[in-house]
Amino acid sequence: MLDYLTKDDLPDGVIDVVDVVEVIGMDAFKSLVKFAGGSNLYIPNESSLVKGARNRMIRESFDGDYKKVSRKFGISTAQVRNIVNYK
Repeated sequence: MLDYLTKDDLPDGVIDVVDVVEVIGMDAFKSLVKFAGGSNLYIPNESSLVKGARNRMIRESFDGDYKKVSRKFGISTAQVRNIVNYK
């Protein structure tokens, strides 16, 4: 029956569902329902998702100048130092 579901069939008052469909599209929403329907699904925010990639980029671009890297990535020199020195 899920194959026949349209946006007009979505329950009234479930604004989050409509918002998700508008962002990812109906086909992706149906796949999400098949995968995780009925469960509580946590979706992390963007900053926590990209933190690992950002830290890798900081370590790769680090040339000894903490201040330059801190300005480039918009974080403190202490944060750069912690990221660079973290093993």
